[in-house]
Amino acid sequence: MSDSHADPHRPQALSLLASKRPRNLGWFGAAGLLFGDWGTSRLYVLGLAFLVAGRSSFFLIAAMSILILLVAWAYTQVCRIYPDGGGVYTAARHRNALLGVVGALLLFSDYTITASLSAVEAFHYFGLGEHRAALVAEEDAGDDVRLESDKVETVVVKIEETQPSGEPAKVLERKSFKTPTLWHWDSPGLWAIFAIFLIGALNLLGPKHTAGPAIMAAVGMIAITLLVTLFALPQLKWSEINVGTLHQPPLDMWQAFVAVVLALSGVEAIANLTGVMHKPVYKTASKSIWLVAAEVAVFNLLLALIMVSTSGLGREGHKEDMLAFLAGHYVGPWGEWPVRIVGGVLLLSATNTAIGALMSTVYVMSRDSELPQVLQKLNSFGSPWIGCVIATIVPAAVLLFFHDLEKLAQLYAIGIVGAVSINCLLTAFHPRLRKVRRKIFMLAIGLLLIGVWATLAYTKIHALIFVSIVMVVGLTARQLTRFAATKRPKPSLLRQAIVEQLTPEALMKPKILLSTAGSSRLATPALELAKSLNAALVVCYVREVALSYKVESDVTLTLDTDPAAQALFVDFLDLGHRFGVPIIPMYDTGPNSAELIAETAAINGVDKVLIGSSRRSSLHHLIKGSFQRKLESLLPPDMQVEVVHTTEPTQAQIDTEAADKLKETEPVK
Repeated sequence: MSDSHADPHRPQALSLLASKRPRNLGWFGAAGLLFGDWGTSRLYVLGLAFLVAGRSSFFLIAAMSILILLVAWAYTQVCRIYPDGGGVYTAARHRNALLGVVGALLLFSDYTITASLSAVEAFHYFGLGEHRAALVAEEDAGDDVRLESDKVETVVVKIEETQPSGEPAKVLERKSFKTPTLWHWDSPGLWAIFAIFLIGALNLLGPKHTAGPAIMAAVGMIAITLLVTLFALPQLKWSEINVGTLHQPPLDMWQAFVAVVLALSGVEAIANLTGVMHKPVYKTASKSIWLVAAEVAVFNLLLALIMVSTSGLGREGHKEDMLAFLAGHYVGPWGEWPVRIVGGVLLLSATNTAIGALMSTVYVMSRDSELPQVLQKLNSFGSPWIGCVIATIVPAAVLLFFHDLEKLAQLYAIGIVGAVSINCLLTAFHPRLRKVRRKIFMLAIGLLLIGVWATLAYTKIHALIFVSIVMVVGLTARQLTRFAATKRPKPSLLRQAIVEQLTPEALMKPKILLSTAGSSRLATPALELAKSLNAALVVCYVREVALSYKVESDVTLTLDTDPAAQALFVDFLDLGHRFGVPIIPMYDTGPNSAELIAETAAINGVDKVLIGSSRRSSLHHLIKGSFQRKLESLLPPDMQVEVVHTTEPTQAQIDTEAADKLKETEPVK
């Protein structure tokens, strides 16, 4: 109900509870953030697909485009269902805290490899490292699937062919793949490590979370994509295009497809940002997701067609910088270097975004008491410096062991695919998904991604080991944190906020009690009365239930487990701070609210009890009796019961609120 700038003097715990980020992210900015991941992936996915399947890579890119469209639909539903944050960590925590942590750790592994891979690829685009041109001897890339490439030292073979016509001899040159060396001055991996440490140091100064840089990156990526496609398409001989065949065994094609399933993490970032999107969130998120998904699907297919139509292109030739090579081949040197420069800068920007996401993941988990509290420590620039150190060291450490595209790509997919599959499967069973066909479709997408994840885990042992290490370290840290919390229990933020404003002087004031059934509409008149009497306000929230009511995980409702009560008391604490009135929250559940309110009034020694006017029907009063008469019969004669009236909203306001709520969800047809 308030923003973080409402009152700079607000106590710390109340500020953390009551502050809300402004909803200032429109569809264009959200699209830029998503495109920074999905769009820039073509800088390395094209070359990787060509390495794996040659001319048949066109079909792999087509399958990847279809998967992106499926995930796009799934996350429009996720954003609709979770308008205040729908990332896997948030969504999973609604079901089970441990499952939320597992999802967050999968994202941690994904962001780690995103930072490492993007940094390495940036320096490949800058021209470092050895690039196997392989445009020699009109080498045919073939269309078979090669799941593992042989890695031997570079061997250059030159064969001179004497031409029958007496023309100069034709020189054929072949270069085999060479395992990259890290400790060399032109090693992309070594420069990537330096870049990661530099970016980490810059993040210590306090990164700014805006969509501006993401939009600039998106514009740059679209510009170089259009440059290549507009020059290349007119040069293609459409009648001679060969996109390969699908004669390979289905299992090999499936494994080849799994090898190029990359760059889905951007959609998780979009889901996490629904809390700052313009309302209605569903329309804002849908417009941004579908716009980016359509661009990626169309242009990735066009670029794949251009790639497989390039004669003489060998598989090993330009797997790390395919888009720059295509620009040089079809546009010329004046087109290649802009692609190299812009592509490298965009990839370094992606590295910075990934490091920031790692910092946020660690910080939020620490805030939720899932990781040690020390990770929340801020430096003088407001940056969580320990989290920044972790977010820098881990991606750099990965590059010490894996610094070539293939290995990093194998490590990349397993984290994000696992996180997205968990989110889809949870959403498939969410009641707000409503329609059966939606549930079935969402479940099918989740199961498909589970199949991709299982294949990665079975065929890419390094990926399984990597994600297992992240899980073991993360879950061990969580368990140690929870164990320490049992030794030194720390009150929740809500209880800290309550204690902050209940000074000894506040407790000595006279008290009046406000009975509320879960609404804060009576807050203003009650606080005005309390302020005029220089009294503290006891806010009594009774959840009247006739049965033993329990929430998920079989936990009985209390102040610490009832989200509705927590939100209500946060509103009252914030308003009480503005009015200068101490708030004493009281929470209870039971079958008779009148008795519980009377008991609360007696315990706190209040002078007056405030209740709201009832708008219930005459039949209801006939059956249940007058609540005011019941309460007065239970209270001492000198304790007055006063009915408080609040200003009723106009019909126009009611219509506007109803329209806003209706827009938040997709209409049921």
